[in-house]
Amino acid sequence: MSVSGITRPGNTRMALPFKTDLPAFALVELLVVIAIIMVLASIAIPVIGRARDQANLVVCRTNLRSIAIGSLVYADENDAVLPIDSTVDNPHAGLIDLLGTGHYVDMAESYYCPSETGPELRYCAENFEAGNISYFYYSFTERPTSRYLSNFLRKSIQWPRILKTTMPGDTWVSSDSWFSNMPTAHRYYKKGVNYVTLSATVEVVRESPRTQFR
Repeated sequence: MSVSGITRPGNTRMALPFKTDLPAFALVELLVVIAIIMVLASIAIPVIGRARDQANLVVCRTNLRSIAIGSLVYADENDAVLPIDSTVDNPHAGLIDLLGTGHYVDMAESYYCPSETGPELRYCAENFEAGNISYFYYSFTERPTSRYLSNFLRKSIQWPRILKTTMPGDTWVSSDSWFSNMPTAHRYYKKGVNYVTLSATVEVVRESPRTQFR
């Protein structure tokens, strides 16, 4: 017996837990958390992707400026004529040899856009040795013929196109590669490409590159 609510020793009873629908509640709560995570991820992923592309744009511009400055230094030692390659598109073994031999551009990575995903345009030892780089180079001797190039590059651009330091400063030296009906490397721009001029100024075109080409 118990007196005043006090239970005698030896007659204790174990308190039973209060029954609830905890498993059902936990499942609903988990589903809500998952839904919130999915919403946050859908917001964060594009933001992170754009931030990464902005960082790659900076690296790409630095690379193009390195190529331009190396070419201009080469020109200072070669009668004002920038290095001459065979064509706009790959391979650019001639450009690499001319700039590499004189140590005008020493880093192989400088020839590659970090946003480029094409297997033949990304940085690797095999591509570099073959002269396949991420960029177009606009001092060349032969008309571009690749059917993958823009019609503008194949049919409208004047050739041979021999760049000299005496030409206007807004003349294009090099740029991201761009092809007909294909997205460019910087996917957050419709047809965006970086390009560098004879003044060693790097700009970006957010639409069709042909509108700004000089």
